[in-house]
Amino acid sequence: MKTLPFLRRLALFLVIPIAALLAILFRADGSTDEYYLRFTTPPATSLVLGTSRAAQGIQPHVLDSVLAEAGIHVQTMNYAFSMGLSQYGPTYLNSVRKKLAPSARNGVFVLAVDPWSLSATRVRGRIEFEESANFLAKMDLVNMHPNIEYLLTVYPKPLLGILVPDPRANDKRLLLHEDGWLEVSVPMDPASVAHRRTEKLAEYRNERLPNAVPSNARIGALLMTIDLLKPHGRVLLVRLPVSDAMLEMENELMPHFNRLIDLIARHEQVDQLDLSANGDAWTYTDLHHLYTADGARVTAMIARKLGESPPAVRGVVGHDRYPMLLGTERSHPAFTVLERGSR
Repeated sequence: MKTLPFLRRLALFLVIPIAALLAILFRADGSTDEYYLRFTTPPATSLVLGTSRAAQGIQPHVLDSVLAEAGIHVQTMNYAFSMGLSQYGPTYLNSVRKKLAPSARNGVFVLAVDPWSLSATRVRGRIEFEESANFLAKMDLVNMHPNIEYLLTVYPKPLLGILVPDPRANDKRLLLHEDGWLEVSVPMDPASVAHRRTEKLAEYRNERLPNAVPSNARIGALLMTIDLLKPHGRVLLVRLPVSDAMLEMENELMPHFNRLIDLIARHEQVDQLDLSANGDAWTYTDLHHLYTADGARVTAMIARKLGESPPAVRGVVGHDRYPMLLGTERSHPAFTVLERGSR
């Protein structure tokens, strides 16, 4: 049979790339990029949500350790990403719903909030939600290891680089831990920090602030996110520390933000923690991302707040109260404060 040698050669030809692909799939880890590992872990029973401030600043291993000392045993996943990906909105809400374990009870859910995470972007006169066009809106599988969907459809670099990293291209400043915490290691000498701070200040002052618009739709999504999580444990709204320069811009964007969060917390019967006072007392890698040591301190403060009383399973709240996701409802008392403070 002349076909047998051909089939053997074909099989050998196929085995090599398949073996290489499998090696790549199982080699991908926390150094692959700043997102991948969050989509490879099992459904979560406790979560940290927010943008890059929470991704870098809230450390689940510290949170869980401090809570354990108070007799609260949880395993927290940091499912925060970045601006343009995980501002509160339908895209993030749907992804959180996929990541949340349906059976979760007595968990803890830390929701980092700030004016940017509740604002949309004005582009050529139109209000846009950047995340609706990004990969988080398209990903169906967020609990799969290895996550073939992410590596084949989202990962922006050649897959071979995962198997054989280029030491010149590998960014060793970023390490994503299995619990979702993004560890950032950058030079912290005064000149380096000042340079990053100046760059970030220019970005926010000249680009983000002029085009940011407080969004009722994002508030609606935050409310729905709270309602999604309350039956599964205790929800805490946290405003993380930022530098005084960043806080000044946030006060320009939403002058009544603290009152807004207070209204939401009281209306939803959840706790809140405002750590924005004395912002320059903390150390940042730039203008608003906490340095590792101070992130651990802030995380411990969050854990102690959560440990003040045991988590409670709350009743389900109907989402039909929030048609404002379609821009048709502004009856929630928080909106009055928001509109009063909008530009």
